[in-house]
Amino acid sequence: MFVEERKQRILNILKQKEKVSVNELSSLFSVSKVIIRKDLCNMEEEDLLTRTHGGAIFKKKLVDKLVLKDIAKEDLAEKTELAEKVVSVIKENDVIFLDDSTVTILVAALLQKKKMKLTVITNMLGIQKILSENKSIEVISLGGIYDSRTDSFIGEMARQNLERFNPNKVFIGTCGINVDRMQLSASTIDEGKFKNTALKIGKETYILAQNKKFFQDYLYNFSEIKNGMTIITDKNISHDIETKLLDSDVKIMK
Repeated sequence: MFVEERKQRILNILKQKEKVSVNELSSLFSVSKVIIRKDLCNMEEEDLLTRTHGGAIFKKKLVDKLVLKDIAKEDLAEKTELAEKVVSVIKENDVIFLDDSTVTILVAALLQKKKMKLTVITNMLGIQKILSENKSIEVISLGGIYDSRTDSFIGEMARQNLERFNPNKVFIGTCGINVDRMQLSASTIDEGKFKNTALKIGKETYILAQNKKFFQDYLYNFSEIKNGMTIITDKNISHDIETKLLDSDVKIMK
């Protein structure tokens, strides 16, 4: 039996039983315990399982379940690029705020795999669950009224709790960006008030937006686009829009 075939069968066993011992696998495949331990070590490096004393357990795939089901497949690559740019500006010992968006949950998925000491404040339940897998990251939940539509905690309680913190970096998504009026918009008033509070408490503020957001206006304008902000977007941003933003001392990361 080839190594890859054996590893696939080990993975199938773990999916069914959730845990297995080295002794069981050695007997099943008629190979030495040394070989099985090497297989398990390689599979752990590939993030397929977690080794235990004498065996292995199935690695929960929170990211697959919580992230991909809510992200349109045609946008996944683009949003992943944005998430990677966000992670590139996060440093050891940062205190950051991540709001509820499909990009920030991808940020959480990337941070989960890093050995970096961080404090993450968030109102999104999915982000909390994903980051709970990484023991070097302290996760602070804001509480409030749970909104199943956005998988997040919203309302005045969440907003007031957010006001108590002093993150050095704030990352928020936006539904629309109107560069002519220099306004950021949200789909609801509650959502807009919450995002506005997040912008006020952050020392560094980052707006996460795909290029298409520059051509959308939503119900509630929650903030002006101010100098010192950084907009993290993709390479498709138009030259005219980029020029207007740079002329207003807004930083562009693309």
